[in-house]
Amino acid sequence: MSESSFTAGMLPADDITADAAEQRRHRLFVTAAQLRLAGRGMEALHVLAAEIATSRSGERQRALLLGRLAQTVALEQPTIALAGLREALNLRLDARSHSTLLAMLATIAARTGHPDTDALLRDAGTAHAASGDQSSARHLALGRAARSLAHGDLPGAQAVLAALDPGSWAARADSPSIRAERILVQLGLGRHQDARTATRQAPDEADGPLTGLTALDCLRMVAVGELPEAAALAVTTLSSGSAEISEEVRALLVAVIGEVRYRRGEHDDARAILRTCATEDRWPNRTMWSFAFCVAVRDPALSAPAGLLTRVVADLHRSVRPLLPVPHLGPRLVRAAVAASDTRAARRVTELVELVRTRTPVPLWHALADQSRGLRDGDPDALRSAVDQLRTTAARPALADALLDLANSPRLRSGEARDAAHEAAALYARIGAPGDQAIADRRCADLAATPRHRPSLDKPSSGGIDALTPAEERVAEMLAAGATKKEAARSLFVSFHTVDTQLRSIYHKLGIHNRMQLVRTWERTRR
Repeated sequence: MSESSFTAGMLPADDITADAAEQRRHRLFVTAAQLRLAGRGMEALHVLAAEIATSRSGERQRALLLGRLAQTVALEQPTIALAGLREALNLRLDARSHSTLLAMLATIAARTGHPDTDALLRDAGTAHAASGDQSSARHLALGRAARSLAHGDLPGAQAVLAALDPGSWAARADSPSIRAERILVQLGLGRHQDARTATRQAPDEADGPLTGLTALDCLRMVAVGELPEAAALAVTTLSSGSAEISEEVRALLVAVIGEVRYRRGEHDDARAILRTCATEDRWPNRTMWSFAFCVAVRDPALSAPAGLLTRVVADLHRSVRPLLPVPHLGPRLVRAAVAASDTRAARRVTELVELVRTRTPVPLWHALADQSRGLRDGDPDALRSAVDQLRTTAARPALADALLDLANSPRLRSGEARDAAHEAAALYARIGAPGDQAIADRRCADLAATPRHRPSLDKPSSGGIDALTPAEERVAEMLAAGATKKEAARSLFVSFHTVDTQLRSIYHKLGIHNRMQLVRTWERTRR
């Protein structure tokens, strides 16, 4: 009798069965990985799903198989993931596995803004209610959170994700997805320090160096102005050559590198790395490149020939998810639309940013909504309000951009414009953006060369109420109704200084000098 036969004879039957199942699972995982690397993702998903349908090795085996299937889905493009999961659902799965795969399908649909999302989530909810499976409960929660993120409802997503425990053994395979979604929510809420802490505290077994959390950390660095660090981490990760980097993560890292190079003024290098993404025109796969599109729209050499602005605006109407982690992307799209005289795109993006502001009423999104509206309408008061609110956040690139937008406002006095341009240039220098700093410096030079024409404050404007900007009109309406300046500032989510400045402008334009005259003027014009 051989040593192996003797050993087997001495082991209980259950141990032999467990060992055989372990070996079979290992071979299966290797086969699935080889198929995926060979570009046969659908077959890889089918192999795993078929094993789930036929396996009778117990709950632990089923959980491991479902976890590997979820990881494989995450590594594939949306078209393959959606088609593979739909095909898998045609197999003879038990009720618990069927409900989990249906929830996975709903989650992918929600992340891409698929029109079938709501129907799939309803079906997944019904299936979960019948099966009571904990794995399907986690994936259903991820799907519902993804839907909330697609609609800009960050508090809603946060509430759903708070009920999940990524540290439990049962959730081990899903832990990276749960943690990543939570960090995305923190970034969207402007809680950048919390996002940094969550990324650093992620356990090694749940977050290897090449997972989505690495890409999210790069996005956080871009959002707060740690540009050299973001580029270094992104380049290092991509240079590893690992096959375990998903297409979505690769797209985010490429976009991070392009963003930093543009801000550094290295336009040729930025175009070189982003040019390949500009050719992606198949939905829903192109949703993975939405962030890269938002980077590329600042460069007419890339965006105009490819119609990137049109594509990204259309995709954002399916899901605003790409706008959430990096604050300055929304105003950038509006700025690009205004530069291209595309009033429809400018209006649609502004509406989307304001939609997020409505559903996520935090200072960051109030500022971004004001900035977008100020760019669209040429309203310096809205831009001032955006600057005031961005000063209370850690979003330094967004603040620098808003300052430069204010400096470029043609309706701004030259002195205030010069101050804004100087501050923008200094801030760009601090965050490591010499290319943007050069743009701000040129604006400073242009303003210095412009003759100063100081309008007389003693001579009132003759435009009446119609001469007020939208922001001034809102302030005038509130103050005429009896609100104090402090109450108006709190209600409009702007600083007291902004309201005070707007009130002086209102008095000048209406040719009045006090609150009583404002009340009378307002009542007279509103009859």
